[in-house]
Amino acid sequence: MGLIMKCQPNPIRLLLYTEWLMLASCGSLAVVEALEERHLPVQHVLILTLLGVMGLRLPSGESLLKSLYTALEIGLVFYGTLLGYLHILPTLYLIVVIRSCFIFDLRGRWAIAALSFILFSIHQVQYIKNIIPQVALEARHLFWMHQLSELLMFVLALIFVIQFVNTLIAERQTRQQLASAHEQLQEYAFQVEELAAVQERNRIAREIHDSLGHALTALNIQLQTAGKLWQVDLTKARSFLTQAQRLGEIAIKEVRQSVNALRADSTPDEPLEMAIASLVEDFRQATGVSVQTEIYLNAILPSQIVKTIYRIVQEALTNICKYADATEVQIQLQTSAQKVFLLIEDNGNGFEVSSPRKGFGLQGMQERVAALQGSFYLESESEEGCRIIVYIPLAEVG
Repeated sequence: MGLIMKCQPNPIRLLLYTEWLMLASCGSLAVVEALEERHLPVQHVLILTLLGVMGLRLPSGESLLKSLYTALEIGLVFYGTLLGYLHILPTLYLIVVIRSCFIFDLRGRWAIAALSFILFSIHQVQYIKNIIPQVALEARHLFWMHQLSELLMFVLALIFVIQFVNTLIAERQTRQQLASAHEQLQEYAFQVEELAAVQERNRIAREIHDSLGHALTALNIQLQTAGKLWQVDLTKARSFLTQAQRLGEIAIKEVRQSVNALRADSTPDEPLEMAIASLVEDFRQATGVSVQTEIYLNAILPSQIVKTIYRIVQEALTNICKYADATEVQIQLQTSAQKVFLLIEDNGNGFEVSSPRKGFGLQGMQERVAALQGSFYLESESEEGCRIIVYIPLAEVG
């Protein structure tokens, strides 16, 4: 199976420019030789040029291709050193080490660094053999000290290069991860915004159903009653029409509040006791059903709880008016230091709790209570009336 060479651009331009500077320093020797000996060292120039061009693209494919690429680099440096300039060309092994940091993992990088040190030492031994006969005996100790310092400097350079390039790579990867995390956060923010929009639409739907539905249901009953009494008792019929007109005004107000729901949250303007009393009075006038209320509020309730309690009572009375055919309704509302307790009970037709139900009413109640970390219980059986029980913890609401 053939091998396909996959390459990537050199990821850090600063290191590429550093490589070119090192190659240019070695190339300056070729220029000096060309001027002194009046001939151009073509092989050296080609080696340096090829090494420079190879730095533009680094292999990113299979391990074998990476190894061949690195072996070619090492071979070029080794061959160029054998041709001449034994004292300067071995430093180009640093370029091989730099590029290996982008090609291999940490173990491979240190392996290339060790191989470079071995080859550098071989070149240094060859250099010493060639130059030592020309060094005076009294200066040889200085020569050996110089060679030892060069060896140590090369070792330190190898360590510095690996650590420095590793740091640059880690920083680059961190920036990429941060950029990816930023994109994910933007995506999550968009999803949250979409979810918030859905929740807001559901909230507005509950508002319309709970408030406007209650007013229109009561209005319809008032008009039906007025129609029945019109030919029998005109005074009573007018009374029901007056009540229907008032309910119509309430319905118009609720429509306006629903339209402005995204800008302002609708809550009862009056105290909760009075707001519930108003709902009960409207219900009594519309249905003639007796309602007993027991309200004991020993604490100032947050606006979220006030609104939730008000809407639950409103929706419960609307459902009783529509479906229950009840003769008695009982409402209990009590508070303690830890929770709010609400009970709404009627003696109407009732229904099977397990049977599927349509509409937003009960679902809206449950969602409102759940939003406040509360508990919602529904108890009902056919011909046994209905009980709605709500517990809302006060500590959970800020």
